[in-house]
Amino acid sequence: MMPLFSADPTEAAFARFRAGDFAGAEQDFRNILAREPGQPDALHGMACLARARGQDATAIALVGRALQNNGISPDRKARMHITLGLALIAQGHAEAGRAALNVAVILQPSDPRAYAALGEAFERLGRRGEARAALEKAVAFSADDSFVRTRLGALFLDDGLAEQAVGQFRRVVNRRPQDGGALANLGAALFACNAFDEAATVLSQACERGARTAETLNSLGLVEMALGDLRAACETLREALQLRPSDGRIANSLGTVLMEIGRLEEAEALFGAIVRRESGEEADRARFNRATILLGQGQFAEGWRDFESRRSLLRLASDVPQWDGLAGEEPVAVVGEQGLGDEVQFLRFLTQAAKRRPLRLRFRAAVLAALMPELDQGRILSAEGPVAVEVSLLSLPAVLGMNDVPSTKPYLAVAEKPEPGRIGVCWSGNPSYRFDRRRSVPVRCLDALRQVSDVRFVALQRGDVPEWMERVSLETPVDLAREVGRCAFVISVDTLVAHMAGALGRPLWLLNREGGDWRWKDVDWYADVRQFRPPSGAAVAAGWEAVLREVAEALSSREWSPESL
Repeated sequence: MMPLFSADPTEAAFARFRAGDFAGAEQDFRNILAREPGQPDALHGMACLARARGQDATAIALVGRALQNNGISPDRKARMHITLGLALIAQGHAEAGRAALNVAVILQPSDPRAYAALGEAFERLGRRGEARAALEKAVAFSADDSFVRTRLGALFLDDGLAEQAVGQFRRVVNRRPQDGGALANLGAALFACNAFDEAATVLSQACERGARTAETLNSLGLVEMALGDLRAACETLREALQLRPSDGRIANSLGTVLMEIGRLEEAEALFGAIVRRESGEEADRARFNRATILLGQGQFAEGWRDFESRRSLLRLASDVPQWDGLAGEEPVAVVGEQGLGDEVQFLRFLTQAAKRRPLRLRFRAAVLAALMPELDQGRILSAEGPVAVEVSLLSLPAVLGMNDVPSTKPYLAVAEKPEPGRIGVCWSGNPSYRFDRRRSVPVRCLDALRQVSDVRFVALQRGDVPEWMERVSLETPVDLAREVGRCAFVISVDTLVAHMAGALGRPLWLLNREGGDWRWKDVDWYADVRQFRPPSGAAVAAGWEAVLREVAEALSSREWSPESL
């Protein structure tokens, strides 16, 4: 009669374990150990069972006993070291786990499981580049690499390497086109790459194929927001929040859309609930979002306080102590953190700051400080040199206690004078901004301005400039200031050029997206601003076409003439 089991009876036990029959596998392993105490493969099997049940300390002890046997083949020993390494990691001993897994790799240099586990150890140790390299080796040796590619894609995405993440997730989708989870991962990575049209398609497919989860809907809602379909985004994010009511990230996403469509009380209530319920990043994000509502309404005392939460979100840590606003003669370093438009808007606060302490300006728009007539230039020191403390330019209102409505008086001045009929135009911002599609005007929409006679349109940006516009040199912020100074007025989207026009006191026609930024709400930061907005709910391109027709009609109206500018 043929034997029921092969020469290695542990194979049947491991087969039961892999099939999920833990009770049967345990009985098999115990039977082996009863016949042969200390049998290393059976001890390893019991360790695997312990790990599956969350008993990692027991797993470590069992593998340790198994490895005391000197007759174990390299491939079996490698598998034991994988189990040991994963158990050590689970117990919080990541470096010891890495060492055990490194032995597994040496013993079996083509085993994808060893590299995948080693990637987990490196990730726990914060050695993310090495974690990605280990997972890439696991992919190279795997027959079915979908699981490892998914992990690798997630690492790429978390590390801000969205294009690499898309590559990994796309391969998983190609292998498993009906897998809703794989499609959801790809859609999230496409969103991070600003590939919004494809992301919308892929995420919709994910929902259709079994992954209509809170996570997928959150990604889809953000994509719809980026595409300008704010009402659809609102409904999608509401559904996501219903599926996961306590998720601060989804609540923040929904609150942001509610702000954009003008439902501020509902948005503020969401943000307040997050702050009361949570701590950490999502609470900071909610405080920052709430700050934009408060600042837009002119509630500066509370608004500037909450606005400081952006420092945690941006991880603006520094070894230099932060300035508390106290006066003295030890220099303060003023540093930048965000876009040039933000810097130009907040330059105005340098005048008050310099009255309290000498300043060393260490941000990109610092060269414009020389154009501030009310700033005591003697208090502006060389950027290099010792400082006692530092402060972010955007933190100056909070540090200085600036709780009143800001003055709309111009604070930059150039020698250039406005030239009648010279109109500066800026139609796009930084394309890397996630919601730039809603902010920037498609260049073809500018054709509506060509009907306006007796004016000169000057491009106040570089790139794809229409042939009928004048081009000027814009190498530095001072170049831009001088060119804006020569304009009778400026037409601009919400970007650096708009703030430069306001700071110089030039009339500004702001092409503002639906919803718009807090800087253009109820409080006037600049003296002469007229806003043009797309019709509510309009598609992005159609909305901007309507805006540019309105601007062209306003320029062509009899109430306006080149001499009046």
